[in-house]
Amino acid sequence: MPDPREQMIRVTLTETMARVIKRRRYDERQLVQILRATPDKAKALLGGQLDGFSTDELRRIIDAID
Repeated sequence: MPDPREQMIRVTLTETMARVIKRRRYDERQLVQILRATPDKAKALLGGQLDGFSTDELRRIIDAID
């Protein structure tokens, strides 16, 4: 069973990331450049499909895009 605290952290990070992406109007191409990520990862971020990302990775992404 997933840790409730970890789940809450992930929800908060996801919401924060979504706000930053929307506020800065990032598109897939920009995220690929900023994060040095693959197009598939950028597409997953924009689509909110974050199961493949660790909590630490989400934190690093937020730091990089904000």
